[in-house]
Amino acid sequence: MPIRRMCESANSSFFLIDKNYKLAFFKIESQHNLGGFLAKSPEIGDSAVEMIAQKYRKNFQSLLGRCFLGHSFSIEQRFAIEESTDLFLQIIFTPLSKEGEEDQVICTLINNTEILGPMQMLSEYSHLTSHELRAPITNILSLSTITNYHPLESYDILKINQLLGDINLQALKLDEIIKMLNSMLHQQENTDLFDALNDRGENKHIVLVDDDVITNRLHQMLIRKHHSDKKIALFDDPEIALGYIKENNPDLILLDLHMPEIDGWKFLHMMEEHNIFIDVVIVSSSIDPRERLRAKSFMCVKDFYVKPLTSEKVKQLLED
Repeated sequence: MPIRRMCESANSSFFLIDKNYKLAFFKIESQHNLGGFLAKSPEIGDSAVEMIAQKYRKNFQSLLGRCFLGHSFSIEQRFAIEESTDLFLQIIFTPLSKEGEEDQVICTLINNTEILGPMQMLSEYSHLTSHELRAPITNILSLSTITNYHPLESYDILKINQLLGDINLQALKLDEIIKMLNSMLHQQENTDLFDALNDRGENKHIVLVDDDVITNRLHQMLIRKHHSDKKIALFDDPEIALGYIKENNPDLILLDLHMPEIDGWKFLHMMEEHNIFIDVVIVSSSIDPRERLRAKSFMCVKDFYVKPLTSEKVKQLLED
């Protein structure tokens, strides 16, 4: 019954493999392109391992061996096809027993390209909206608060406020649209991943790490507006920042995620490699809940703030 169902499935191909790793039977749905996975067209009696593309043979043989020990499992694999849509396969290994012993293995390939292809596209769209589009918007939102600072008091504040108010209004509209689109892709995901932190320490020495110089300056101005006593070090080069942190042992690091060459994730791993255990708060344009979840996996990360950094967030972060 299971074999018949596998053979009749419109989206699947099926291989029956004996204990000598030879093909005993197979059925391939010709309309599905398996070229990224198969090295050649199979024939009865062929080595099952030899028919697999070279780069996947070792893993395939290992999984096949485990299946003959009685294990069943399913994996998903993406195959890049030249000048064509990527191929998404679900590969299922199922042992068949005879007289209490695994005698054959069924390897089923289910083509999920029509399902997973659009999902991959949505994931990439989510990343695009979360980072590329939001990054300049967060700068606009930050710049719109610049009238709070003393150097502008000698200018025509009314005109500047009107101009920045219009910019801020449009930026807020765009930002809400992006958040709405992103939430549609992640309706079931939990965004409340960080516990409330009651003891944040004094945080007298703060390091800002962001490849955007404007963002660093704006965050520095915002912090000093409310906490003029803080020592703040700015870095747009994560590697230089790491050297400074190792030598000066600051109290808190505000870290951007998406930077060239050394991104925030690599920076966190580098901190772990150098046994640096300093509190980190992610400050990113990302609204992707998967990145909040990933940040939670690092012991040093204490919170995740979405840009722009505001007076309220600074007060929450640096309250004594």
